[in-house]
Amino acid sequence: MNTVIKPVRQLPQDAANEHSGEAGLNAIAAMRQMLGKTSAARKFDRLTQQQKAILLTAARLRPSLYINKPLMTLTDDEREAVRHALISLVDLGKAFSCVPLSREQFIKPRALAPVAQRNAERTTKTAMNNEFDDISRLAAELAADLKYELNEQH
Repeated sequence: MNTVIKPVRQLPQDAANEHSGEAGLNAIAAMRQMLGKTSAARKFDRLTQQQKAILLTAARLRPSLYINKPLMTLTDDEREAVRHALISLVDLGKAFSCVPLSREQFIKPRALAPVAQRNAERTTKTAMNNEFDDISRLAAELAADLKYELNEQH
């Protein structure tokens, strides 16, 4: 009995039903093209109004005119401006990606030092005022004593 083993026919690596590799990306791109929407357009259309306003402002497009328009309804020049703005904002995000964005990084804490300093200044001013009041009172008493002595001598 002579058995011949035939190799199993292999499917091409880039089969359209696979979700990895270029074939999967090409299939998704083809479906999006049929729908008339790119993945960037889908993401843009799902942004919050604040996010869209930031992006449109960076693209130098008036948010009040464009905020409710889907990306694919914009002209080629407008979409190109949005693309450039998005690239700039992504670069900006990368520049700050490793920086802690806590409030202390942008605004110096000033509540404790000035309050303590102001209290110390008030205490110093109060002490000085009290000393001046004491000196003025003593000076007035001395002046009264001198006046009395001068009146007694004459």
